[in-house]
Amino acid sequence: MMSVSRTSTADGMCTSNEADFVKKIVVDVLERLNNIPPCSLAREEPEQATLFGMEDRMKQVEEKFGFEHGDETRILGIVGMPGIGKTTLATELFNKYKNKFNRCNFLKIRWKLAKMGAESSDERLRTTFLKKLLPDMDITDETTYDCVKSELLSNKVFVVLDDVSSAKHIEILLGDRSWIKKGSRIVITTRDTALITDLDPNPYVVPRLNPRDGLMYFSFFAFESFNPEVGVYMKMSREIVDYLRGNPFALKVLGRELLGKGEAFWKARLDTLAKCPNKNIQNLLKISYNELSEKEKDAFLDIACLFRSEDEFYARSLLDSEVASEITDLAYKFLISISGGCVEMHDLLYTFAMELCSLSSSTKEKLRLWKRQDIVAALHGKMDTEILTTMRGIFLDMSQVTDMPLYNGVFTKMCNLWYLKFYTTTCPRGCEGGCKLNFPDGLLLPLEEVRYLDWLKFPLDELPSDFNPKNLVDLRLPYSKIQLVWKNSKETPKLKWVDLNNSRKLQTLSGFSKAPNLLRLNLEGCSSLECLSEEMQTMESLVFLNLRGCTSLSHLPQINLTSLKTLILSGCTKLLTFHLISENIEYLYLDGTAIVDLPSDIVKLERLVLLNLKECKRLRSLPECIGKLKALEELILSGCSNLNTFPNIEDNMENFRVLLLDGTSILEVPKILPGINSLLFLRRLSFSGNGVITSLGSDISQMYHLKWLDLKSCVKLRSLATLPQNLEWLDAHGCISLQTVSSPLAFIMPTEEIHNTFTFTNCCELNEVAKNEIASHVRRKCQLVSSDDHHNGNFISTCYPGYEVPAWFSHQAYGSVLEPKLPPHWCDNKFLGIYLCVVISVRDCGDQSSRVLAKCTCEFEDLDAPCSRFSIPVENEPRNIKWDHVFISFLSWSNIKKRQEVEFKKGCVPTRAVLRFKVTDGAGEEIPQCEVVKCGFGLVYEPDDEVSNVASLPAARTRLSGEVTTFQSAEEAPIGTPTTADSTSENNTFKSG
Repeated sequence: MMSVSRTSTADGMCTSNEADFVKKIVVDVLERLNNIPPCSLAREEPEQATLFGMEDRMKQVEEKFGFEHGDETRILGIVGMPGIGKTTLATELFNKYKNKFNRCNFLKIRWKLAKMGAESSDERLRTTFLKKLLPDMDITDETTYDCVKSELLSNKVFVVLDDVSSAKHIEILLGDRSWIKKGSRIVITTRDTALITDLDPNPYVVPRLNPRDGLMYFSFFAFESFNPEVGVYMKMSREIVDYLRGNPFALKVLGRELLGKGEAFWKARLDTLAKCPNKNIQNLLKISYNELSEKEKDAFLDIACLFRSEDEFYARSLLDSEVASEITDLAYKFLISISGGCVEMHDLLYTFAMELCSLSSSTKEKLRLWKRQDIVAALHGKMDTEILTTMRGIFLDMSQVTDMPLYNGVFTKMCNLWYLKFYTTTCPRGCEGGCKLNFPDGLLLPLEEVRYLDWLKFPLDELPSDFNPKNLVDLRLPYSKIQLVWKNSKETPKLKWVDLNNSRKLQTLSGFSKAPNLLRLNLEGCSSLECLSEEMQTMESLVFLNLRGCTSLSHLPQINLTSLKTLILSGCTKLLTFHLISENIEYLYLDGTAIVDLPSDIVKLERLVLLNLKECKRLRSLPECIGKLKALEELILSGCSNLNTFPNIEDNMENFRVLLLDGTSILEVPKILPGINSLLFLRRLSFSGNGVITSLGSDISQMYHLKWLDLKSCVKLRSLATLPQNLEWLDAHGCISLQTVSSPLAFIMPTEEIHNTFTFTNCCELNEVAKNEIASHVRRKCQLVSSDDHHNGNFISTCYPGYEVPAWFSHQAYGSVLEPKLPPHWCDNKFLGIYLCVVISVRDCGDQSSRVLAKCTCEFEDLDAPCSRFSIPVENEPRNIKWDHVFISFLSWSNIKKRQEVEFKKGCVPTRAVLRFKVTDGAGEEIPQCEVVKCGFGLVYEPDDEVSNVASLPAARTRLSGEVTTFQSAEEAPIGTPTTADSTSENNTFKSG
């Protein structure tokens, strides 16, 4: 939960004001206490308590209820998890609008049926309902709607059916609904959405309280007197509210439990909250649990133990629920939720479920063991046979146990086991040693019902011969000692996932010829595997095959896996040739293999999206047909050091977005052929580390969609052509031969959000004209920022070797501190942002300059106004630099402007600024050996008109000594240095040309 004691300010900073926050809570709660009749506070019903956040809920429900449509009958469902406030909301709605109807009835169905007890019947429930609607009539158990239909149709009704748990109850009470007069309103609250989908396909789902309202509601019950010492408990209150996830009933119950208790009790209760749940909360949740079918109960408890936050399809597969509706039904009943395709469960429900799964629970029909002591007892035969035969799951964290020698028949009595998981929470690779479960006399594993077998570092050469995988869905044996899974082929009709990663002794994959539904096969790191079995041809459903790091694999079998979409052969260092094993591959990883070329039939991969050939150092060429891969989006050739040509693409590749050629020996930039959109749609292009190319050529400017260009360490690159207009990131670090850049450096076009970082660090041969062009590009680019733009992401920066702050910076100084004096109201409506410049000397840094960042902290001071601080990275990426360098940045200041308007709206904004620059490493620590020798600052304004205001405004520049020189005309100003600001007079405006 986001800390509720922090409030966001307009400049994006967070300031702590916990005392003010606590004070607000005190005032708000006391006001509500004063507005509640004394008798209301003594009642126990949840709907009688004040509920923070009710106003927003009521507004949302009223919009759905549509009281403005008086002649239209509406039925509204109000749904949500137990305790979320359905009854409370329905009660508020009923009390607010009941006086608008002649006949009203609020019927608490569950409570009414419980009160009737053994005498309850459909007729009695209907009789109770009709008596309240028609108090003047003689209603008996024999009375039907047809008998009183005319009377009922004489008036509109407002009915609330609260806590409905069966569709039968709705049918009994509403019948065919022909008795309901037009303009009536019916509200039905329920924990099960499925009950009302026919009546209201889009019911109102009661949301949980947000963190602030949740904290205030909890405080209402936990701090009745609300004394000033409440602040001592604020941190613990937040943790409790976060755990309860905005459930009002749970907040109330826990608040009452902690009322009047001391700090030590609070701390102890907080520590046990997830292990020892409150009985009242458990009892509320148990009502919903008891109404589930046996299959739904199994699914609910299985999800808590194994499938929380897992993929929905995966959970359905293991629960045998791909066709059945258990997961859907649980979601309708708010016992789970489906979010982003994953199965989720509220913390309260998870704690409740795990308590039911434990050995201490009164529900022992199908145990799922997850406590270490219970599992150890079961493995050592210290548990009754009756319990072992009904056991459904074992989940043991092996980091919690020591080495245990076990007898070979330890699992023979667990005939109904579905889930067996031996894992570790300390290290996924199990670096602490081998498997802690040892079987000196071998192992019997007659588990026919098992769906999920996950055994980290399985200690045997193969699975026991008596293991029957007919119901197995997921097999995981990572870092195991197996040499083969099983000798002979076994029927595995349900098997969908196999993970044998880093089983370094695995030699063969035989035995899987009867796995037609296998979807994913992970053999990463199986370094002894020399070849794949041709039996894999039967894996007609396989979509993912991972062979990364199979260093003994020398060839692929002649098979055709028709469903395969992802093939990973990364790091298969003995793989000399590649041939297609599927024509439907979308993602192909051949990086780090020993292949020399690609087969010509790769053109058959019409769906190929990604082709990764990184570090294929023996790769000499690409086939000319590479351009016929119409779906290709990304081609990675990084580190292919023997690749010196790139084919001319004569086909349109409108999906081509990424081309990485860094570390290759390509002699020239791929050409853009007239009328062919081969490279025009590229977004990302890299030549980093190329030691051959001398120029990019003029075609680069035609790549209008290019946003990312990497030229790092292109040591022969001498010139840079005009760059494309939408380029956002250029890195030419270490281009030691680069001398010139085109003018303009890049075409400039307006865009919604401006973000530019052009880096020329260690380009030691750049001439002065090139440096001026690089610096001027920042100035031209920032003019595209509109004063109406509220994006906080506008950031433009550049850096290059040098030792002078550009003359157009209005304020300059030696050293790392600059104190410009600003006029009143400098932060007006046309203010766009600030320029920053810093010159860093790195001559004495040595190895410590390997990661260098230049940062600036600004403070704006005024006698009548508080200090305002913020930090800006002048150079966005740490890097190893040599010699003196100039760093220039422009930062859009719309966020700062908002804050200034709020803080200083009653007077002038601060007129004195203090800017302190420093150099830090990548971790934020200051590097004392790197010195800030000069710095600069300027304010940027939106131009008055389309004509540059260079000649119309006086220019001022703070001398390095701190004095100010004012040029009375443009002729007196330094050549090529348009005015940025004038600080000589309070009435002068700060403009950028």
